Amino acid sequence: MSCTIRSVNDLAQLPDDQLLGCLKALRAAIHREKQAHSTLLRAHRIPSGSPFVFESFDWFPRRAQRWDVAQVEPQTPVEELLVRTGAREALKRLHIFCLEDLSAITERELLGEQAIGVKTVARLRETLVRANLDFLEDPDAGFKTASRRA
Repeated sequence: MSCTIRSVNDLAQLPDDQLLGCLKALRAAIHREKQAHSTLLRAHRIPSGSPFVFESFDWFPRRAQRWDVAQVEPQTPVEELLVRTGAREALKRLHIFCLEDLSAITERELLGEQAIGVKTVARLRETLVRANLDFLEDPDAGFKTASRRA
């Protein structure tokens, strides 16, 4: 389902949970159209001095993400986490099937997996916090921090 935005009033009619996403998409669309307009001017495909006009915008709202809607608990399965499929499969290889399992390993162990990067670990950390959990503390982390300062 799309929504055509022609005025500020059209924006005002959007539900609050969709407004920010629409504004981000609108900004990106305006930027793309300004670039296209500049390119046409430089190529002399439109008359010099033609004003930039942006009359409407068709926005396609994304469906609600499970990440945004669902309440996470220690028993929340990894299948419900908003991470790439490769990262989800890596978690399963590490025998992590729910958030409680995830709290039993360190961030360093996760980063050792090829399919899991820093952004995924940050997203997983945020999810753990929402479930009142955290990663297992890395016993070597304190030692390395102290040795760097010395």
